[in-house]
Amino acid sequence: MDTTGVGSAEPGTASTGADPRTAPAADRKRLKDHLISWATGAPLKGTPGPGVQTLVLSNADHVPAVVAAGLVGPGTLLLAPHDGTGVPAPATGYEGSLTEPGDELSNGQDFFLQTHSYASSPYMTVFGPTVVRLTDRPDFEAYLADADRALTEGVFPDFLLTSSVVLADAGALGGSHHPADGPAVRLYADPDGFVSTTPTGAVLGTVHDSLDTLTRRYAGIGPDEAALGAVVPEDIRAQALRSRPFLPRYLKAIAAMRILMAHGKTGLRVSGFGARLTPELAAAGADLGDATLPLVVHGDSETYMVISGRLFAVRREIARALECLLAAPERVTELVPAAELDQLDELLAQHGVRLDTPQVVAA
Repeated sequence: MDTTGVGSAEPGTASTGADPRTAPAADRKRLKDHLISWATGAPLKGTPGPGVQTLVLSNADHVPAVVAAGLVGPGTLLLAPHDGTGVPAPATGYEGSLTEPGDELSNGQDFFLQTHSYASSPYMTVFGPTVVRLTDRPDFEAYLADADRALTEGVFPDFLLTSSVVLADAGALGGSHHPADGPAVRLYADPDGFVSTTPTGAVLGTVHDSLDTLTRRYAGIGPDEAALGAVVPEDIRAQALRSRPFLPRYLKAIAAMRILMAHGKTGLRVSGFGARLTPELAAAGADLGDATLPLVVHGDSETYMVISGRLFAVRREIARALECLLAAPERVTELVPAAELDQLDELLAQHGVRLDTPQVVAA
């Protein structure tokens, strides 16, 4: 379930050559790819080079400083606000904002990226690519409330199921951080020149600091505080996640539902979140704390299993067998016929998945 270089003109020289208002379509795609990477912490494909992959400035006056500090390499996308007179090379100009909820970034032509705060997202209209970001404590509380409701009622936030919406910094919300995330992947500099990996993260330094210095400070605080430390105290964030061990699986369920909805599938439920295919398992939950286990997704007439990010349509009997094996392995032989367990074993083996299924011994 998945998510080139800048010119080398002298820093400080006014330039409109990097203005995306005249950029070809390929450059607009590059802009989108970089901004999704910047929002999520997932690095761009390819071998990383020197400098930061994506560096967003709130003040174009800081272009010379970040260049002098060695933060800009040949593959860096350096973004700076465009005031109509050009931006210093080698920056690319943008209009609008990437940090203000309700605002949008524009390339001045035909690319727009909206930014919504989490709590306001249910009431906002999505017109295109949109980043949903936690901007304060109420946003964090709203996120937790949505997750709790999904667990008990099986209701997931509609806006998170929209394929054009990206939840920023999901790794700090119970998801998994990409191991490469950090200052080499993304940086943000606020109007005063303070630098963090995200607009909501703890400050790592200033626009004058080297990448090595920023990386060392990032390692000292960790990816969670680096992502959300400016808006949610780390002890509160960590305690909320510890008390909800299902959050990683919740985010995996959202990812699966997004794929299915993008293909026109509706009315689906995720096993363990407010519903089970097998009524006897209503209170079972052995699978909820392990995001690495497969998911079972079901509707009135169709069932799917999600394994390692891949989604497969399966017969209902096989989905029930998998659900039992995941949620209540001690009851599998009671609830699932031996022939269906054998079929499940064979199917899982075809996809390289190993789950321990009980062996049925004839009397």
